[in-house]
Amino acid sequence: MLSTVEVVQVFLARLAAQDAPGIARLCAPDVEWEAPDPNGSRWSVGPRSRREVESWFLTLFAAFELDRLSARQVVVDGGDAALIGSARWRVRATGDPVEARFASVLSVHRGEIEQYWHLPDTLAVARTAA
Repeated sequence: MLSTVEVVQVFLARLAAQDAPGIARLCAPDVEWEAPDPNGSRWSVGPRSRREVESWFLTLFAAFELDRLSARQVVVDGGDAALIGSARWRVRATGDPVEARFASVLSVHRGEIEQYWHLPDTLAVARTAA
């Protein structure tokens, strides 16, 4: 069973590799979810299955290619981890760059992500789409 720190490390590595199935495998069967849709048009809140988590990341990776991921700070307290960082994405349809800061909170229990809150800079994404 992975520790919270190990789950965060694997999560960031799989995010950098754009590995949606791998990210989903880190999750519990049901994840309490709060994150904007990949296009930033609305927020998704509530429980998500592993398949829904995988689909969310597949949609994200289909629309954006990750150029750079930087975790500025990771704070772990027991089963909770807060990540603060930035990412540079490229819009696949246009090639336009998107630089976005983010904060994410993961709650880990028995080596699985049970809660995921992702708070990206949706204004940066919206400006690119405009």
